[in-house]
Amino acid sequence: MRPLLLALALPSLILASLLLASQAEAASSCPPGFAMLQSSDTCVRISGRVRSDTLTRSSGLRSSGRFETRTSGRIQLDVRKRTDYGPFRAVVRIDTHGR
Repeated sequence: MRPLLLALALPSLILASLLLASQAEAASSCPPGFAMLQSSDTCVRISGRVRSDTLTRSSGLRSSGRFETRTSGRIQLDVRKRTDYGPFRAVVRIDTHGR
């Protein structure tokens, strides 16, 4: 389960560190929830979720108890930019389901 969480969190942490320097500038020209990339007019939003479920079953005997975990995650990158032809939007979404 830890490798899955790290795989989902690492890209977000890297991109978030790039966005922090231009957060004040992004407030004026990007939609709510978006941040502007440094030295450009491109707005970006990173979102996602992680879900973990734990199931336990017991038939009353200690040796026959069952313990099961399930994890899933999603990360989404939304990029917007104004062009001469109109607004451009690209969305990349990755879903993972594990047992």
